[in-house]
Amino acid sequence: MDDIIVGLDIGTTKVCAVIGELNEDRTINVLGAGSCSYSDGVKKGAIVDIKKTTEAIVYAIDEAEKSVNIPIENVYVGISGTHIDSMNSKGSVAIKGENNEITSEDVDRAVDNAKTAVKISANHEIIHILPREFVVDEQKEISNPKGMVGSRLEAHVHIITGAVVAIKNLMKSCDMANLHVEEVVLQQYASSLSALTEDERRLGVALLDIGGGTTDIIVYRNGHVVYSSSIDYAGNTITKDISYMLKTSTDKAEDLKINEGVALIDLADEEREIDIPVAGGEKTKTITQSYLAEIIESRMEEIFIKAKTKIEKEVIENDERLDSLDNLPAGVVLTGGSSLLKGCNELAESVFGVPVRIGNPIQISGLKEQVCKPQYSTALGLIWYGALNYQEPSRKTGVFSGIFEKIKNFFAKFFTD
Repeated sequence: MDDIIVGLDIGTTKVCAVIGELNEDRTINVLGAGSCSYSDGVKKGAIVDIKKTTEAIVYAIDEAEKSVNIPIENVYVGISGTHIDSMNSKGSVAIKGENNEITSEDVDRAVDNAKTAVKISANHEIIHILPREFVVDEQKEISNPKGMVGSRLEAHVHIITGAVVAIKNLMKSCDMANLHVEEVVLQQYASSLSALTEDERRLGVALLDIGGGTTDIIVYRNGHVVYSSSIDYAGNTITKDISYMLKTSTDKAEDLKINEGVALIDLADEEREIDIPVAGGEKTKTITQSYLAEIIESRMEEIFIKAKTKIEKEVIENDERLDSLDNLPAGVVLTGGSSLLKGCNELAESVFGVPVRIGNPIQISGLKEQVCKPQYSTALGLIWYGALNYQEPSRKTGVFSGIFEKIKNFFAKFFTD
């Protein structure tokens, strides 16, 4: 059991914990899973009540531990929210080694220069530096420059940062639950590791993780991340709309969304009638499923339009090789609990104009029936991240210290001789 990895997804409405290990056939064997629904502990990805969040973490971990019967001490934890910032940068170095052959040290120097080329806000910390591509002299779109010959190496990277206070509160909640954080990982990046195929990442794809508090976006091209962002419209926004329009409690609105909700009016049953309690009294009223779908479709469509606008303005306008969404041949993949709403992918297709599928986790064994759902994509992706970046806990010196050691570990995984 020494090689088990734990993914901890601390969302706005639910905490999910999954325990797994990497099989020899490169699938994740899920050994245990637990979840805890809660409210008011996290808003828009940032912890606002450490006590509530800690209690939810403890419950979810306890549930997951029951299957493996060993105490969990170390976790990979996800982070998201509107405080997350990202940028693309590039740095270059001259190759001066023997025969102008590019070494690992040259790669490190180029990435280092790419980091120092951008200004990081004083109240932000780096979470990831992800390679996009390398350029050797005039040759572009190189994934592995090590061993190549050239006079100049250029590194194009995607840098992701998060607010220091949000990260510290996340760490403190885990610490209060007696958990050591191996690493903080961007949630949509984690989700992409479990829900996207290698082919999709290479062709070009956008993943939308529709959580409770935020809808998180990540875009791949040529196998690498080129964009990541969040919008503060998500599942909770839909629930609040239902509560307001139907004058019912938030809890009842959430129940209606999950059990009766449809994201596309055309798929709703016009004759299906639903009795709901009116907030603040004992009276009930009757609505049709079509009317409920009208409320949900309006907000869900807005979420997709906002996401599409972000991708078009912040990705396509700044990349001459991505002049339209058609240049993301793998289309859009939806994950997160709200993606389970009936008709969600059909509505997304009408907005984006490209193929859309629901992103259930892939390459899973063990407790597959329990966790092979979009809402577990992040937790399972955290296990994938841990498997790719595994280090002995004793070697860890902190989440943010030794950032370039992490980069070396990344390159060591993928740029081997």
